[in-house]
Amino acid sequence: MKITRPMVAGAVVALAGHGLAVGVTIALAIVAGGGPNADLDAGGRFAALVFGVFTYGIAQLVLLGSCVALSGRLGHGSSSGLVAGWVLGLAASLYYLCGGSGA
Repeated sequence: MKITRPMVAGAVVALAGHGLAVGVTIALAIVAGGGPNADLDAGGRFAALVFGVFTYGIAQLVLLGSCVALSGRLGHGSSSGLVAGWVLGLAASLYYLCGGSGA
């Protein structure tokens, strides 16, 4: 399989979308009271976790829908890049959001 410019462009668009999804999730969590000085008792931690997971899930569904809509309009090369970028971005953002390597 040959890597083409439309594939690379599709991957870049999908990866940028992941950055936006993570940024929106973090910003909304801070606005909802999850900043650095938040009082997170046992119930507060659970509420913050549920809010974060819900927000991130919605952002990923919107991103996936956007990738599917764009792939139908841009052609086969771009759709391959969009799918690859979405999968790689999902793996990287989950790795980041789950604490990375823990080192």
